[in-house]
Formats: sequence, structure tokens, C-alpha cells
Amino acid sequence: MKKQDTFQEQLEKFEKLLVGAKMAKLSSVILVTVSLVLAFRSRDNSLYVMLLLMGALAIIFFIDKFLSIKEIKQKSYTQTSLISSISKLKTYMANRKKYEMYFMTFWVLTLIPSATLHFESNVLGIVAILSYITLVSVLGYLAYKKTDKEIALLESTMEYELELQ
Repeated sequence: MKKQDTFQEQLEKFEKLLVGAKMAKLSSVILVTVSLVLAFRSRDNSLYVMLLLMGALAIIFFIDKFLSIKEIKQKSYTQTSLISSISKLKTYMANRKKYEMYFMTFWVLTLIPSATLHFESNVLGIVAILSYITLVSVLGYLAYKKTDKEIALLESTMEYELELQ
């Protein structure tokens, strides 16, 4: 009974990590929406529109290339297939971590011209954007560090359980 309980616990942890991956995709879709709304609101200035659309396209590319979890999700799991899926999730997270900050920074930089319109000075607008990038970078780093630990623990627990069989 203990092996089944451990498997169910690990499966639940894995499913929570997949929910986190889905949330990353949803968050990126929201960023695309923000860019499109700002582009529409800035339609009188073609430079702003072009920059905002470039940011939206970069995030769409990021979603397509690095946020797909189709190959990870399964309808049902066995211990062996869960270990395989954990390995795929680990690879997914490594690829995502490698490129996410570049895409997000590029996206935020495309916002600077239109963001400076909403602040009293351009310097204040740029400082606000750079502060946002710094905050997101630190929080992202901490989130990835926590997720990497959870995946490693999940992986080692499942491998140990498989050895016991």
C-alpha cells in the first residue's frame, strides 16, 4: 500500500508542476494581449505600434517554441511513464529557463516608448521598466530554483521507488 501512496503523492506533485507550466503559457498569452491592446491604443504612432507588435510576435514565438507541454502530458501514468514524463518536464524547464528572460526582456523593452507616455518624464518611465525587469528576474530566478528542486526530488523519489520493485 505504501508504494501506491507514494506514487499517488508523486503524481499529484507532478500534476501541480504541469499546472505551473500551463500558467506560464497563460501569462504569456496575457502579455501578447497587453501588447496588442497598447498597439491599438497607440495606433496614431506607427513606431510604437511596430515595436509593440514585434514584442507580441516574440512572445508568440516563445509560446510556440518553449511553452508547449503536449509531449509531457499523458492520459494515465505508470511509475515508468511518470519517470519519463518527469524527465521530459526537466528538459522543458531547462529550455524554458534558458530563453525566457531574453524574450521577456525584449518584450518589456518594446513597451518603453509607449510606457514613457504615461509617466511625467522619460527617465521615470525607463526606471519603472528597468525596475520591473529586475523584479521579474529575481522572482523568476527564485521560482526556477524552487521548481528545479521539486523536479529533482520527484525524480529521485520515483527512481528509488522503481528500484524497490
